[in-house]
Amino acid sequence: MAATNTREERFKHTLNTLVKREGVTPETLLELLGSLESYTALTSGARLPSTYEATLLSAFFKVAPGLLLHGDEPSMGVSLRLGTVDGIHDVSEVVSHAIQLLATDRLTRDWGCTQPIIDVASFAPSKVWHDRNAGERTAARLRAYLDFSETEPVQDLTGLVESFGVPVEYRKLPDNIHGISIPEKWGDCVSWIVVINSNDVWSRQRFTLAHELCHVLQNDPGQVIVDRAKMQDLRPERIANSFARHFLLPEEALLEKLEKRGAISTRTQLAALVTEIVLTYGLSRDATMIALGEVAEDGIDESLMRFCQTAPVSELMRITGNSAAWDELNSTQGESFPSERLSQQVLDAYAEQLVSLQAVADVIADGSVESARMQLGKAGWDMSERVVG
Repeated sequence: MAATNTREERFKHTLNTLVKREGVTPETLLELLGSLESYTALTSGARLPSTYEATLLSAFFKVAPGLLLHGDEPSMGVSLRLGTVDGIHDVSEVVSHAIQLLATDRLTRDWGCTQPIIDVASFAPSKVWHDRNAGERTAARLRAYLDFSETEPVQDLTGLVESFGVPVEYRKLPDNIHGISIPEKWGDCVSWIVVINSNDVWSRQRFTLAHELCHVLQNDPGQVIVDRAKMQDLRPERIANSFARHFLLPEEALLEKLEKRGAISTRTQLAALVTEIVLTYGLSRDATMIALGEVAEDGIDESLMRFCQTAPVSELMRITGNSAAWDELNSTQGESFPSERLSQQVLDAYAEQLVSLQAVADVIADGSVESARMQLGKAGWDMSERVVG
């Protein structure tokens, strides 16, 4: 028994058991960990895995990080959707970063530095078996819960999601990933972080954020949820897509737009309708075309639909005179933005000397203490007597 008394030895035993159970070859594990040094240290029990390595291993073996670390750790969900080793590697860095954000969120809330929230604990999403209906009904219920009308656009979607107590961060993700939502269970409390790909256009970012909000409302725990461009065939994904479309653009609002436009017989007329929906409701072009196909049915010529489905969104905006508005909405595309909610929480805690500058840096400066110090200095903070944490 003495051989497994330390956490390192218990980790070694667990890792080797998983390797044997899954029939994983040394070559595959070496490829996953990325270096012979890490492979040797972890398989021999010389040290515990880093947060990044724990993310890789937990996702690959589909187990909770707490099982690997054998400590008093929160139970972060692990992905059942990452698939191949390459699929794990392309999101593990951002998941590792999100774990740090979740820890900071938990710490600042424990210190009483939480921001006010709209309590959605009593909100009941639809659980009907039909995926589209489940998403549509959940969207309608949330709109009613928030006292939104059936035709009212959702203006500040990021602010709304954060008001539910869910920090939202915008950062560059791999091209094939639109967003990630990561849950953490600590006791009876489940917290979430949502990360949106800042490289996407504005309307795609909004659709993705609404999609990820559905995962939070549906309480899809036990997994990191990755919204990949080519992975929409799972039930939770279909429900989330339906929710996003109907929450941002309810059926009543779409029917009203169609009625006001009247008969559509030219490319410009259809493009005008599509761009109006995109700009007014912040729905992605792809989701808009799917919605039109469902509601308008045979009322719009197939060739016109195909044109608006395949033409660049910027071209649709150009021919309808909306280029300036579209460019303004996308003026910050590619830039990273930390969560305003979590930034305020950690700055409040830092002002009370409850957390270190490193905690602030993890939220606002990708972990760089020097960058965080400079940002705070420019914002008017007196850093002369502050000790670097």
